[in-house]
Amino acid sequence: MIKVPDYMRSAFEANGIPFGSLLFAMHTDMTLEGNFSDAYVAVDKENLYILYGIEEIVKTEGARRIVPQYTINEVVIHKLIDMSELKTETLLSTCRMVATVNGEQQLIMLFSLGYQAFADRMIKVIKNIKDGKDPLDDIRADDELFCPKCGTRYPEIERALCPKCTDKMGIFFRLLSFFKYFKGRVIACFIVMLLLTVTSIFAPYVGTRMFLDDVLTAPSPVVVSVHEEYVLDDYGEYVLTEVNEYELDEYGNTVYTGGRFYRMIGAIILVIIGVRIFGTLLSMTYSFVLAKTMPWIIYDLQLHIFEAMQRLSVSFYTSKRTGSLMNRVGRDSRSIYWFFVDGLPFVLIQSVTFLGITIVMFVMEWRLALIIVAVIPVAGIMFRILRTIFRRYHHKFWVLNSQLNNMVSDAVNGQRVIKAFAREDEESARFRETGNKQIAVEIASANLGATAFPVVWSFLTFGEIAVIAVGGMMVIRGEITLGILMTFLAYMGMLMGPLQFMSTVSTWWARCVDAAQRVFEVIDAKADIEDPENPVILDNFRGEITVKNAWFQYEPAKPILKGMDLHVPAGQTLGLVGKTGAGKSTLANLIARLYDPTEGEIFVDGVNVKELSLQQLRTGIGIVSQDIYLFIGSIADNIRYARPEATIEEVMWAAKMASAHDFIAKLPDGYETRVGAGGQDLSGGERQRLSIARTIIQNPTILILDEATAAMDTETEGKIQDALYKLQADRTTIAIAHRLSTLKDADMLAVINDGKIVETGTHEELMRLKGEYHKLYTIQMEGLKVISMD
Repeated sequence: MIKVPDYMRSAFEANGIPFGSLLFAMHTDMTLEGNFSDAYVAVDKENLYILYGIEEIVKTEGARRIVPQYTINEVVIHKLIDMSELKTETLLSTCRMVATVNGEQQLIMLFSLGYQAFADRMIKVIKNIKDGKDPLDDIRADDELFCPKCGTRYPEIERALCPKCTDKMGIFFRLLSFFKYFKGRVIACFIVMLLLTVTSIFAPYVGTRMFLDDVLTAPSPVVVSVHEEYVLDDYGEYVLTEVNEYELDEYGNTVYTGGRFYRMIGAIILVIIGVRIFGTLLSMTYSFVLAKTMPWIIYDLQLHIFEAMQRLSVSFYTSKRTGSLMNRVGRDSRSIYWFFVDGLPFVLIQSVTFLGITIVMFVMEWRLALIIVAVIPVAGIMFRILRTIFRRYHHKFWVLNSQLNNMVSDAVNGQRVIKAFAREDEESARFRETGNKQIAVEIASANLGATAFPVVWSFLTFGEIAVIAVGGMMVIRGEITLGILMTFLAYMGMLMGPLQFMSTVSTWWARCVDAAQRVFEVIDAKADIEDPENPVILDNFRGEITVKNAWFQYEPAKPILKGMDLHVPAGQTLGLVGKTGAGKSTLANLIARLYDPTEGEIFVDGVNVKELSLQQLRTGIGIVSQDIYLFIGSIADNIRYARPEATIEEVMWAAKMASAHDFIAKLPDGYETRVGAGGQDLSGGERQRLSIARTIIQNPTILILDEATAAMDTETEGKIQDALYKLQADRTTIAIAHRLSTLKDADMLAVINDGKIVETGTHEELMRLKGEYHKLYTIQMEGLKVISMD
């Protein structure tokens, strides 16, 4: 849906159409004659309004901006009560919306192909109004796909999360929620960090201010007398062995003070060593606690991502590529990990350090502290600007890195196809091109850092020079001691650490937020297929299937199923026949509720599948697909995947039923032979037999065979068919096959053509009918005769 613009309010209201009553609107681009027009179509509870006109951009007087202006040429109003059988029809290069009005078909709108999805939504809204439902029930408005603040389209996962307007602190606090199960350890880390920070602030004061002012530059003692002692050496000469200094005490007596300064220096050194040892112990304690905490937190985050991916529907995976999803589980979670391990803890340390040093400097000498504080806000602004720029670079880098991962995934999985078409050089060139783009982004980011950060440090150096100049004059005038000035310089060097770290952590923070957005997109993505709040649990799962007026489309405006109706009694076998792409596999997917129909309903045992428990439904439906996937593990584990508690005897029985036992027994490790990635390389027929065995051990009530014997030779196919006939006993079976001879014994055959069922009946009935099935069967039999003659 396109929201009706406010500047069109007057256009609607001038024609007596209450602007506030409009429920849904869309934009099209043609008149009924096929001429260009900016047409706005809106509906309320009674009428469908179509405004034809021209939209122009004009400059407002006295303002430095431009605004849209709409000029109406024609207004058409259709009463909803007069329209029925509303639908869209695809023409050669355009689409049209037609309806039955007073018993005759009437053209309502004409528009480009790209607007068909919006027109279908409009029809759905009108149908909801006529049925007395919420007009926007099951309608996703187009303005929900865009951020209302900046207009940016939301990411590919259907979730209202704008990359530009997302509350960064909101993401940060949400990440902190993963720490709630580790409160004790987190608090311990914080306490240790606080003590460590206090220790680091105290160290310069002891090592610089106290050492210079209280020891080295302390007032000289008043020497009263010097006593020198001499002794004869081996050569008969006198040698000075001791110098004793005396000073007056408070009573005027001479007091011996030899070695006083050395003892004070030793005491200061001991204090410094003690502070350093204490700080080292705190640092070790912190690292130990952190190492025991962070891996569990990141594991918890990865588990949330993985569990969220398991909840999502099949449609989610058809629109995502392997490299991108692996990045979200692996690389993005690690980016968050490193920020919280190397970033956040030190942000807290450096923040407390910065605040503590600032307070100490103001207490020591507020005039020098003001000079330092004056340059910090400017540096902070510079770092903030750089953080925004670096975040853009990191996002570009992530996108390109995902593309590279996708290429690697495609190259690994499609290696046979690549070699079959001799496309190795082209694939390398594609990888090289994307890799060069990634390198260019990385170089640009590094160059920016190498240029911008030295400029910021140069600016901060001016503050240090000012402190030296002003502080030096204050020392000369006796306003401060040398120890205070040197301590200031030491603290200023310590301040550079937090500022420099903030420049580094801003990069980590940008990477963390960027990664967290993608992670939360997965965690918060809503599954198309969800369990109802109060699912119906069937006491006796019989397997009766009813399909009523089912429509379905994978892409907008490209329906695969077009109003399909079908009934399969429990325990019977239905054979689906039709050309490739007719919708046979799609119908099977809808029955298993891997997808939901766009319109219409599907029932199992008289209950809408949307009301049934997904667990019971999918446990009761076994699918042998033409797309076979074996997990990494043993053959036995793959066969018992649907029922992990199955014994090895049951596994072997299922393998024998699927004619897989003989080839399994010949493998190096038999049923313990590893298959999947890096395992035993099996043929297509062998993999398909394992898939059949996996379904046999599931013991489903409804069996869906989607080209179950497509990759097998005639002899093996005969064995499998015998096994499948036994398996089909007392089960509802939907069998899809291009080889029509395998479906001859089905209780009923349904011929699908262009998304519709055009014929139903037994093999004999359809052959006597001499329709679509007769044509397909005859062509196939003639082809087999030619092959046998060759």
